Amino acid sequence: MDSDLSPQDRKDLDKFVKFFALKAVQVIVQARLGDKICTRSSSSPTGSDWFNLAIKDIPEVTQEAKKALSGQLPAVGRSMCVEISLKTSEGDSMELEIWCLEMNEKCDRDIKVSYTVYNRLSLLLKSLLAVTRVTPAYRLSRKQGHEYVILYRIYFGDVQLLGLKEGFQAVRVGTVGTPIGTLTLTCAYRTNLAFMSTR
Repeated sequence: MDSDLSPQDRKDLDKFVKFFALKAVQVIVQARLGDKICTRSSSSPTGSDWFNLAIKDIPEVTQEAKKALSGQLPAVGRSMCVEISLKTSEGDSMELEIWCLEMNEKCDRDIKVSYTVYNRLSLLLKSLLAVTRVTPAYRLSRKQGHEYVILYRIYFGDVQLLGLKEGFQAVRVGTVGTPIGTLTLTCAYRTNLAFMSTR
């Protein structure tokens, strides 16, 4: 499928997808910490400002993301998912969102990896930054405290939507075509936030 891709382009593409996945996890998790984030723009960004977005990485989140990636990248049939859940002080829990980065087989063979794919991933990350702040879980995360906390889990494999229950909504954050397939970032989120009493 990627026979027309030069070794350097393949290396760059893998690097871009890896760092996009790591930064996407940071954006999602940091949006669920409950803190307002205020970042200053930089007129001279450093090489560590991937995708022209200065997001300070939380080391524990990076470690969890790298452990989940464990050398693999999102690919056709291999999705990376970030599950956001709520846990109460009584021990009840409820899944709130599933963010999914997946790839399908639709290729854009003429696209330039070093410029176009990188810039489109940058735009997708900025879109993600905005979308993470409009789902119901963001409002819940701003109110977390003694009564409940927001948790996250990163996994590879099939998207597990059963925990969101009936009536969940899905939104496509965006897509980026590459020479080896199209990356798609989606979010499925619970709309009914009321706990059902099981006691």
